[in-house]
Amino acid sequence: MKPTKATPLKSPASSGGTPALSTADLLRSEQAYEQLKSDIVACVLSPGEALTEKQIEARYGIKKATIRSALARLMQEGLVRSEPRRGYVITTLTLRDVNEIFDVRSLIEPEVFRVATTGITERGLDEIRLAARKVLKPETLRSPVAFLAADRAFRLAIAELSGNLRLAQLLSQILDQSERALHLGFKSRDFMPLIIEQQKQLLQACEKSDVPGIVKLARSQCLALKHQLVGALLGGAKLRDVNLQDFV
Repeated sequence: MKPTKATPLKSPASSGGTPALSTADLLRSEQAYEQLKSDIVACVLSPGEALTEKQIEARYGIKKATIRSALARLMQEGLVRSEPRRGYVITTLTLRDVNEIFDVRSLIEPEVFRVATTGITERGLDEIRLAARKVLKPETLRSPVAFLAADRAFRLAIAELSGNLRLAQLLSQILDQSERALHLGFKSRDFMPLIIEQQKQLLQACEKSDVPGIVKLARSQCLALKHQLVGALLGGAKLRDVNLQDFV
């Protein structure tokens, strides 16, 4: 019996599939992803809003192949979903979502901060102080979008001191989700004073190298922020599919 000849593997392009993206396409896809994600997190693209590829192409000036690649990543992150005959829909937020997001954050953030601040150095403190000062810049305080982005940068400045990129990335993902909920809450309440005070307390604990205090603060602050946010959302009726039983 004669041995069968091995069939050479074909690239997606040669087999009639979707051509592999070039380096330039990959760069454009990354830019499209960042643009779309930024607008979703800031609620410029509202929860429940439907978008077609044609609308996205017109709005952002990007090509369909680039759009599809970016949307695939956003679907993996749970920010977008695909629906027949509607195209793509920005994922809605319910009270259950907000409850779960902040409960997960209250577990992740304290642990990341514990690892990051154990054996914190003066150089690490300088990086945290710098991030805290950026939050208080006048131009930052004029915009909830800029403010929440700066608050996220402050928390990631702490997280990155862990030297563990996966831990920092894990916190980054849950901060994206909580930031989107906070943008809805900002429509009826100003959370800036509360968040600024929380940052001040965290910075003071870091300067004292009080790791147990940092862990305790991170958890209690997160739950306090969730309480304030839920009150704002219920008062302003900003969430879709509100279900009070989620909090029983």
